[in-house]
Amino acid sequence: MAITSDLRNVPLIGQAIQRLCSLAALSDIESHQIALCVVEAVNNAIVHAYDREAQHEVQVIFAQYSDRLIVQICDAGHAMDPKHLAPQTASPLDFDPCCLERIPERGLGLAIIRTTMDEVAYTTSHGKNILTLTRFLKSCQPGSARPEE
Repeated sequence: MAITSDLRNVPLIGQAIQRLCSLAALSDIESHQIALCVVEAVNNAIVHAYDREAQHEVQVIFAQYSDRLIVQICDAGHAMDPKHLAPQTASPLDFDPCCLERIPERGLGLAIIRTTMDEVAYTTSHGKNILTLTRFLKSCQPGSARPEE
């Protein structure tokens, strides 16, 4: 799938990914979580890689295998600093929801992606940035079921 780098196009990707996930061995909640991760990644490509400039292309490649789903988000914009995907000592998702002054307003997208997906990889080659999101299918993980989501 490909869209132009207009934020108004992002919901189309989310709907398509959620529908594709629903065809796999995933619950509605898992399908929604994966679609949310893809939407976050596409938003990041538009906002950060393309500086919100319209008329660039963002590609989303979806592949289903017997044991996993792989989604790649591809752009030709500014490369992401790899430190953004490095493990962090404190997750931005760890905050006190009762303290409104400390609720983060930004920077949660990658934390959500890292928490939801089983593997996250980022490469840049020949002017193309590729964020690869992998989610293993439960039925193919003997003895390692995911906690209820």
